[in-house]
Order: sequence, then structure tokens, then C-alpha cells
Amino acid sequence: MSNIGIIGATSFLGSYAADRLDAISINGRFEDSLETWQNLADTYNYLSTIIILARACRKIEPRRDAETMTTEVSGLAKIISVFNKKRIIYASSKSIDLYERNIFRPISREDITKQLEVASCGHLKNKIINLPNYRSIPKLIIPNTETTDPDSVYAMTKICGEVLVKSCCRDYTILRIWDITQ
Repeated sequence: MSNIGIIGATSFLGSYAADRLDAISINGRFEDSLETWQNLADTYNYLSTIIILARACRKIEPRRDAETMTTEVSGLAKIISVFNKKRIIYASSKSIDLYERNIFRPISREDITKQLEVASCGHLKNKIINLPNYRSIPKLIIPNTETTDPDSVYAMTKICGEVLVKSCCRDYTILRIWDITQ
């Protein structure tokens, strides 16, 4: 039986990682109630690692705005609160790097999944890793918070997510993922 659960296991990356890691799909959504998340945590209490690959966005424009940001950040807070004794692996994004987020840096689902596996064993405890690992972690520069630009909103969402994970999890890994390829 697997000891890894994935939130967002139906995504492009999530389905691949779930299959390769023999992980359990945790079928919760950011907008679910705290009670629903607690029930999921109770159901999957045997898991040691929770991988969060989910994100909140629409299929139509605007894909990201203040509403999706609030949904994702509040949902992440619920997830962290109920899985607080588990190892948390959080998928962040290149979007937070204002200087280089428009540079294409491909990384395969296979290579990302290898890093997820390493992190799930505790080898990257309390670290932030760029994927691909091309340089040191930049200092965060907060985007213009008065903009409605979807890329900046997404960046702010992921920055909030990273702050939550770093502040509330005793055992975490944050993977800042650039451009996912096959």
C-alpha cells in the first residue's frame, strides 16, 4: 500500500506522478469545507506524504483573479490544517520569479516525478527547489498587488501558498516548477 497521497491527481502532472509513485488520489477540492477535508484526512490517516499539485483556475477568461486566489489560498490553509502532521510537498510555480518567469525552461513529468519521489522520502526536508534546478533560489519580489493581470495574480497566489507551507508545516518541500513537457 502506498504511503503517498496526491491532491490534484487528475492533472497533467498529477496523473503521471500518481501512476509512477503508486500514489493515492485524494479527491478534494479547494472549495470543500474544513469538515470535508477533515474527513479526507481521517480516511487517509495512514499516509505519510501529501503532494499538493492542484491549483484553482477557470477554463474561461479570466482564468485567474482575486476569487480564484482566495479559493486556492483558503483551500490550501484547510489542507495544511488537517494534514499538519504529514510531510507536505507543494507544487509552486516559475510565475513567482518576476525576472525569469517568461524564459522557457523545459522539464519533463518524469524528472519532476523523480524529485517528488526524493522529496517523499524526506531527502529535501524544508527546502525550496527550482525545477529544472538551474540556479539558486531568488529573493522574492512581490508583484504589483493592484494589477488584475492573471500571471501576477497567479504569482501572488503561489507566493501566499509558499508562505503558508513554510509557516505551518514542520516537514515540507516546495518545488518551483517551470515548463512541464511530456
